[in-house]
Amino acid sequence: MDYVKLIRENALIYLSVDKVAQSIAKITQQNEKEVKNKILSLIKDGVLFLDDDKVSISADRGFIKGKLSLNRKGYGFVSVPDKPDFFIPAFAINGAMDGDDVLFEITHVGKDELFEGKIVRVLNRNTTHVVGTFIEGKSKNVVFPDDDKVQQIRIYKGDEGTAQNNEKVWVELDSALLEQGVLRGKIVEVLGKANNPKAEQLSIIRSYKLVDKFDAATIAEAKKLPQTVDLSKFKNRQDFTKLKTITIDGEDARDFDDAISVEQNAGGGYTLYVHIADVSHYVTENSALDKQAYKRGTSVYFPNQVIPMLPVELSNGICSLNEGENRLTLSVVMEMDKDAKVLSSRVVESVIKSAHRMTYTEITNLLAGDELLREKYADVYEFILIYREISQKLKDLRLKRGEIRFNIPEPFILENEQGEIVSITKRMQDEAHEIIESLMIAANEAVALWGYNTKLPLMYRVHEKPDNEKVARLSKILLNMGVSNNLEIEGDTPAAYQKIMEKIAGSPKEQTLAVLTLRTMMKARYSPTCLGHFGLASEYYCHFTSPIRRYPDLMVHRVIKCYLNGMPASEIRERFAPIVERASEWCSETEKTADEAERAVDDYKKAVYMKNFLGQEFDAVISGVQEFGIFAELDNGIEGMIKADNLPFDNYEYDEMSLSLKGKQHSFVIGDKLRIVVSNVNTQLRQIDFDLVGVEQQVKDFINNKTFNRGKNLKQKSKIGKLQKNNKKSHKNAKSNQFSAKDYYKLKSKHKK
Repeated sequence: MDYVKLIRENALIYLSVDKVAQSIAKITQQNEKEVKNKILSLIKDGVLFLDDDKVSISADRGFIKGKLSLNRKGYGFVSVPDKPDFFIPAFAINGAMDGDDVLFEITHVGKDELFEGKIVRVLNRNTTHVVGTFIEGKSKNVVFPDDDKVQQIRIYKGDEGTAQNNEKVWVELDSALLEQGVLRGKIVEVLGKANNPKAEQLSIIRSYKLVDKFDAATIAEAKKLPQTVDLSKFKNRQDFTKLKTITIDGEDARDFDDAISVEQNAGGGYTLYVHIADVSHYVTENSALDKQAYKRGTSVYFPNQVIPMLPVELSNGICSLNEGENRLTLSVVMEMDKDAKVLSSRVVESVIKSAHRMTYTEITNLLAGDELLREKYADVYEFILIYREISQKLKDLRLKRGEIRFNIPEPFILENEQGEIVSITKRMQDEAHEIIESLMIAANEAVALWGYNTKLPLMYRVHEKPDNEKVARLSKILLNMGVSNNLEIEGDTPAAYQKIMEKIAGSPKEQTLAVLTLRTMMKARYSPTCLGHFGLASEYYCHFTSPIRRYPDLMVHRVIKCYLNGMPASEIRERFAPIVERASEWCSETEKTADEAERAVDDYKKAVYMKNFLGQEFDAVISGVQEFGIFAELDNGIEGMIKADNLPFDNYEYDEMSLSLKGKQHSFVIGDKLRIVVSNVNTQLRQIDFDLVGVEQQVKDFINNKTFNRGKNLKQKSKIGKLQKNNKKSHKNAKSNQFSAKDYYKLKSKHKK
């Protein structure tokens, strides 16, 4: 029923909610209470507007609904579907916060459809809690938020809890705004002293709304679980306890959710077993454990801490495939020919017993010829050689079909027991990691294909084709940098990118160009629809191998187990299809949040580490170029920024197609080598600044050069001052979220022309 039409046609505006509800109920012969609830819902959604207890129609008053994106300078933009963004000056924000759903009205229309407006109401407050630093004042207490898009928060007497001056705190915002648009809040948790590493890491955990504590119901369920497997109770399962099964993980790993076994067949083929912890046997649907796992979506990994998806009783206990312990598993059994091509596969409920808990380092050293390790693992040595053989053949098969391999190392942050950062290095994937990766990919593909053919509602791991515009841009950039390619013709095939990786392999710019190419790719996500995995050049792919730490894997297990236990596929689809659709979207979001939080902690650790090297010089490579400056990466993978106004004076032009800043005397191109000095570190903002070695002295020498006569010297000084001013203006205008409304209009006008 169109309530807006009824209100408009019957002139029911500027009446109370009760009177509007009474009138509509009388006209339509509906229940008055139901009508009132609908009107309140429309008010909450912004369709209707309530002002001094009087109802009006938002659209008739010129109010528009949108989402606010705030700038750290106080102004913002409201985005509305299918319309240009609307600029909101700082004085017209009216207490709204970044990410809020708002109603606004247009207050000014400029040329070229450049609109300015003001917020009239916050419909949905998307920020309910804020992390910040508590500061005691003589007349008032405030919290300065870590997020500089949020204004300071007033803390009234009695709302500070146990917080002391200069402590990091977790603040619950009052839903009502105080006079003059000042936010009010209540401190609900003290996180520790500002600048303390533990407090800062906890601040990041809170700011990303990660759940790091299990509720009482979840803990109670976990404690009731058995910690041993009685084989006599599972006679209906495949007994694989006699196979020589091993786990391979990192030295610091505590949970082991995958194990492998293999048999060499007559004629050179293989039977490969990938055993995965049967988490769904213990985490039943809609249990407290299940609800908590779904809420988290994934485990989150920091250098010195893990926020697990499941309690320790499962992750380190009954679900962990510990050495010498019987464990329940779902096993993918793959029959392979001599080239490791999968001929057939099946998934079975099983029981295993791991013969050895091995590490990546041990496998790498064993394959390199370590005699002591060969003696220690004599009973499985021949199988490890077979795993290497299968892994290489699987890699060759993936390469033939077009898999894209990015040779990009990951940062490895090593801390001691006191939490001090010992070192930060680049860590390349070794052969042991590649073996496990290949075998797990094979298992994931086999399960996805089997589930697809069986018409089961799986959560697929999908990676779609890159956006055409991004592909065209990458193609031009690569051509400008001397890398021939056919991306504009073949950019929708993984093989085209594989060829690029082969061309740049071993070049000084390999890692820089690999990262650039990777950024062109779409983000992998979860989907109820099988859309394939572009990066792997795989038609069928899902996540099956890590149910201890990923909810999508647990969901796939749950669906498969229903089928294995006799439930018809049609009934499984009816029961699980809606759940899989919701879970796919949710788990994609939780994964994104976890990734961002992990990067934030890594960036904080890097900033803390680099404070030890202020004033020291390093070799670096230009890893990024923008109008506002250049990014340089050290040998250990740490990146810092050299601001445009700290570059040698010149008239720089930013060339997007060659990723360079070029002047008359100087140029800076992505991949170029530099000598830098660490000039500034801000751990709060997690930012590292570099300067070019010798630039400041060059400027001083140039200004004070006695070979110029007085008139010429003054002219040169004036020119230098002008260039410096232009550089700073260019930096200020171009830097993201740092330009004024006037600059915004100028830029939009320029782009339209």
